[in-house]
Amino acid sequence: MKERVQKIIERWYLTEPALFQISMTHDVEENTKMSCAIRTGRGRIEYNPEQLDGADDATLETTFRAEVIRILLKHPYERRPIGCCGLSMSLGSELVLADCYDFENIGLLKPEVFKLPKDQSYEWYAHKIEDMLDGGGGGVLPIGGKKFNNTPEAMSAASQLWEEDSTMTSAIDVAIDKIESTKSWGTLAGNIVTKIIANTEAKTDYRKVLCGFRASVLSSKRHLTRMRPNRRTGFDNMGSSYSFTTSILVAVDVSGSVGEKSLRNFYSVINRFFKYGIEKIDVVQFDTNIQEIKSFKKAQKEIKIEGRGGTYFQPVIDLFYASREYDGLIIFTDGYAPM
Repeated sequence: MKERVQKIIERWYLTEPALFQISMTHDVEENTKMSCAIRTGRGRIEYNPEQLDGADDATLETTFRAEVIRILLKHPYERRPIGCCGLSMSLGSELVLADCYDFENIGLLKPEVFKLPKDQSYEWYAHKIEDMLDGGGGGVLPIGGKKFNNTPEAMSAASQLWEEDSTMTSAIDVAIDKIESTKSWGTLAGNIVTKIIANTEAKTDYRKVLCGFRASVLSSKRHLTRMRPNRRTGFDNMGSSYSFTTSILVAVDVSGSVGEKSLRNFYSVINRFFKYGIEKIDVVQFDTNIQEIKSFKKAQKEIKIEGRGGTYFQPVIDLFYASREYDGLIIFTDGYAPM
């Protein structure tokens, strides 16, 4: 098996320069202890020779091709969907691959199998699958068929190495830039090349944005006090105290496209704001209209959800600019709305 895998990679050097270049950023290793046939993550492509032993050359190459394209899209290294289990992440990634490329001979599942629309993002699919699992759909998910990772256990194991890794993400982006500069994409389909290039754009981590926003509020609300010692000189000089008087408007998308799991995640993040010392948050739910603004002064255990219609951002934007009393606006949404 090791020789067969090596021949595939050597052949890519001549026929698939993009796949070859990306495969060189990872160590290719055998792993007979894992329950899946192949998986990527932490700078490795691991394969189980016992599970792949019966595959012909074409099937084996397609199996490795799928994993390398997954690396090109950086699913194992960034944009980890919050609140999604390993099975949801694996399936979400698989739906993107099957939607963009022909993997019929290894049986990757397409979005229509789950009655989901085409051309959605990895995170979107993962959250939709997670909602199905939460609704008790785990026993009826259409997992199976002729591909190797054909059980929920195997698919969960396939994403076991996935973790956010900025170093690997940067290395992959550098390789993609080299490939694009020479237009050496080989036989990769144009639609998936477009996705790969688009995925090299900088992403925003909402947690870092919130921390930065909090820091800017802190710096503007600092005042000196004799009641607190200076960190360097003790009580010889005045220390610093901060008052949290910021006013934040948080808008929560409660349209029908947002699942219950996503809504729980949204409000979980809102509750964490109070751990930062923020004393009050105004929260408004919206779909095509906005609901009544509610002021939160502490973490909420139960939330009543109203709406569940379509999605329209304009009423929220109008409310924010009309009020002129908020320091910031945060919108929690799946982004599934008209431009």
